[in-house]
Amino acid sequence: MRKVVPSVLTNDPKELERKIRILEQLTDTIQIDIMDGELVPNTSIKANDVRKINTSAKLEMHLMVRNPIEYIEPYADTIAFRIIFHIESDDNPEDLINEIVKSKMKPGIAINPPTPVERIMPYLDMIDIALVMGVNPGFQGQKFIPDVLSKVRKIKNKRQELLIEVDGGVNPETVPDLISSGVDILNVGSYLFKDDNVENNWKQMQHIINQSSS
Repeated sequence: MRKVVPSVLTNDPKELERKIRILEQLTDTIQIDIMDGELVPNTSIKANDVRKINTSAKLEMHLMVRNPIEYIEPYADTIAFRIIFHIESDDNPEDLINEIVKSKMKPGIAINPPTPVERIMPYLDMIDIALVMGVNPGFQGQKFIPDVLSKVRKIKNKRQELLIEVDGGVNPETVPDLISSGVDILNVGSYLFKDDNVENNWKQMQHIINQSSS
């Protein structure tokens, strides 16, 4: 069953809450992008900002940060159920996975477009989800990079049952190729909030997914 997971990228706590209030009416899972200005050029909201928001949705934290080990404990105290860190970060992947599991959250690994997929292969049996970036991270609204679809297929061939999420450049035009390549979760950010018509854009995504999956 393919699923849309919306993402929120902001450095404004009020904007974070505004978007979560809209999205929690549509879905049970929301991804929050966390950026430190080092692994990616931008910065975003902090753990304290997330903790202040009481939501019915489950939160998936996407850590686009240099040292994700420092972020695990703060988010263990929030309603986060999953932590995704980047293979490009400085910390040891196995240590990170163990720490996330110890903190009673599900671990995931993200990989950027230029990074060879072989970097994450040794850890596929240890994680809950693999997140393949469809754009270079840090900014919403970028054009999808088709070459990343080969990463999706290689990961699926290695571990068929592993959830694969694609983040970046996901819209009705790219959905059919994503689904045919084996993507399970489509992460949508800028497209959903296009023209301030979130509910309509959400329904459009669901329609395209249903068409492409049949």
